[in-house]
Amino acid sequence: MTSPRTAIVTGGGRGIGAAVARGLTARGVAVTVFARTRAELDRVVAERTAALAVQGDVRREEDVGRLVAEHERALGPVDVLVNDAGILVRGLAEELSAAAFREVLDVNLTGAFLCARAVIPGMKSRGRGRIVNVTSISGTLGTAEASPYNASKWGLVGLTKCLAEELRPHGVVCVGVSPGSVDTEMLRRTPFAPEMTPDDVAKVVVFAALDAPFAVTGANLEVHG
Repeated sequence: MTSPRTAIVTGGGRGIGAAVARGLTARGVAVTVFARTRAELDRVVAERTAALAVQGDVRREEDVGRLVAEHERALGPVDVLVNDAGILVRGLAEELSAAAFREVLDVNLTGAFLCARAVIPGMKSRGRGRIVNVTSISGTLGTAEASPYNASKWGLVGLTKCLAEELRPHGVVCVGVSPGSVDTEMLRRTPFAPEMTPDDVAKVVVFAALDAPFAVTGANLEVHG
């Protein structure tokens, strides 16, 4: 595989996303970070762990289109997409609103679909590319009071496997990376203790994005501590 030169990391302003941007940049990849909070993105760029910051929302097709356009204009074709943007809403199923449930799926699952859809044509035309979806241990088991989050992550595992089969003939790899309890702001809103750092997960994401053989496509790499 030709060495990837550029990458987009969604949810790149903090936590796992910022750690992934840092890891890819250390390997010589020019990274665009994308998230809703401008100050967090600017900090990542100021620390020289990303080359470009684009603010926006993965749920908005126009924002995703602008992300890819700005990235390509500044850094070139997208070689790697890391879908890390995600939110958590906790509550018993009977107490959650339909709007809250849909919001989590829109960010965690539909957002990943929209970003993948935006980069796939270019990757197919070049016959190469990597899409890494940050899934979760919650995509393989159930958790009380997290039905929308779990549903979104189970869906993301399924999306990963479907994209892998669609893109296999075109030389494009699609892989999931499934962390357990990571020391992030999101985890602090749950009853679970951290078992790993964002950098631990980022090492696996970077491996999937840059070093893993084509044979790994469709896999969901478990990082459960």
